[in-house]
Amino acid sequence: MPPAPASRDDIAVMARQAGLQLPPDLFEELVVAWGNVEPMLMRLRRGRDRADEPAHVFDPRKFMPPEGA
Repeated sequence: MPPAPASRDDIAVMARQAGLQLPPDLFEELVVAWGNVEPMLMRLRRGRDRADEPAHVFDPRKFMPPEGA
């Protein structure tokens, strides 16, 4: 089950933790923007270590024909 969407208070806390001191009109823009960003964040895959990046585990030698073939 996905987590509940961030509330205005949650967004205010995240902004403060990021060191943002926004005037009310810009905070409103942040709230609207977060409504678009949050669903994208939920679609990111989870549960893999950074070292599991496919570029780090791909070995092209596995696809070479056997020697002498």
